[in-house]
Amino acid sequence: MEMATETARQPGSQKHQRISRILKTLDKKTKPFQEFWAKFNNDWSWNNAAGLAFNLILSIFPLVIALLALIGFFAGRLDPVAYQDFKTSKLHDLFPAVTSSQNIIQPALRQLTKDSGILGIFAIVVSIFNGSRLFMFLQGCFDLIYHVRPRNVIVQNALSVVMVLLFVILVPIMVLASSLPAIVSSLLQKTPEGLLLSVSGIVSGLIGAYVLFQVIYMVVPNQKISFRKSWRGAVVAAFLLELYLVLFPLYVTTFLGSFASAVGVLILLIFFYYFAIILFLGAEVNAFFAEGVRSTPYDVPTMIHLLSSHLPTNEQDVKEQAAADHKDEVPKEIRPKRVQSTGQSTDESTRAEKRAS
Repeated sequence: MEMATETARQPGSQKHQRISRILKTLDKKTKPFQEFWAKFNNDWSWNNAAGLAFNLILSIFPLVIALLALIGFFAGRLDPVAYQDFKTSKLHDLFPAVTSSQNIIQPALRQLTKDSGILGIFAIVVSIFNGSRLFMFLQGCFDLIYHVRPRNVIVQNALSVVMVLLFVILVPIMVLASSLPAIVSSLLQKTPEGLLLSVSGIVSGLIGAYVLFQVIYMVVPNQKISFRKSWRGAVVAAFLLELYLVLFPLYVTTFLGSFASAVGVLILLIFFYYFAIILFLGAEVNAFFAEGVRSTPYDVPTMIHLLSSHLPTNEQDVKEQAAADHKDEVPKEIRPKRVQSTGQSTDESTRAEKRAS
């Protein structure tokens, strides 16, 4: 009887063991991605994406002025017709049509038209400086992702201005690369080459996005980043961005519908928010999988709290702190001592009792 019962239990026990092994294997295989997701959250990527989106909104106006001014200075004199076409049509192609970007671009065009001479040069300088604030914020976000110290203020500002100029150079190249196949395709749309050129338009858009992300991932972090350790994130971000550019108009037309034209700036803010998430996701891929930067035990506010609660408050506490190279040493508790009714702190009372005994 007992043997029959034992035999009946064996199939169920074996099934339970198989399920347990499968779950353990699955957990082992997915553990790196779980750690990656923990790092993405602990680095405050969601909050920083919202901050970056807001900075992008504030920086669009000065960046557009700087972009048009510099392009007009070089290209406008060579081909005024092409420059005018860029201002009226190509510039709007940088953003999805549903974002109503013309509400921001048109005032920038009018402002640039008014300014001339010394005033125009001053406006360009101010625009470059204001646009560089965006890249100052971006450097701070990358410092969190790579767990590195920030650069000094002078280097931060200089690099931010350089990034603005790189942005001004790369954006027209991206627009030209993505629009050139479409122009040729319109001339050959009834030929077999038309379909091939349409596909090449998507490929050129991917290449342009990849180049933009690659430059950001190699230049912005405050550490030497090689191409070998940065291309993964750039590829991931470029593919996600192209997919996002296709899906975002569907999201707007489906969920916002007729309100889209009335809340253009809000839609642009939403667009930049998810763009920032894609940007940070690519940076996290490089930091985690290529550079080996692991997640902190807690998120940023909790880490600051843990650090500040153990900071020494006087010279005696400084002497009693563990040396910097003692990484496994438990920090000394430096919080204010609870004072008893006699006026003695708890620690002082304890030491007095030990001496008396």
